[in-house]
Amino acid sequence: MLNDLFEDFYMKLTMSFYKNASQNQTVDIENISAVEMSCLEVVYFLKNPTYSELAEFLNISQPNATYRINKLIKKGYLEKFNDKKDKRVYYLQVTDKFMKYYCLNDNYINNVIANLKKRCTADELQQFEKMLKILTKEVME
Repeated sequence: MLNDLFEDFYMKLTMSFYKNASQNQTVDIENISAVEMSCLEVVYFLKNPTYSELAEFLNISQPNATYRINKLIKKGYLEKFNDKKDKRVYYLQVTDKFMKYYCLNDNYINNVIANLKKRCTADELQQFEKMLKILTKEVME
């Protein structure tokens, strides 16, 4: 039962993201493959990883990571910048062009949370928050 509910929740959340993004798309985005989008999301979630940190996280070779990174830099979705101390090290960050697309769903999430606050008691919200923290920790282990 719990597995089915969680799978249903994840599927609906993902579907609503893509539906909302396509309906509210005011950002002109170039063709981005699913692999490129996942690469961008990982860079965003890791908060300025190095080339090698990205390659390690995605479990791909350094040359493969460099190829993907350079493609996304050329499309304007990624930027690289030098470490201030070691000029051989480059960090990655997503650009405003990516964030304009990626943040299209913020209003949807805010509406879901607002509706949740209307439907649930303070105790239920506190318990839900506690469960989300546990779930987040579990997912990352």
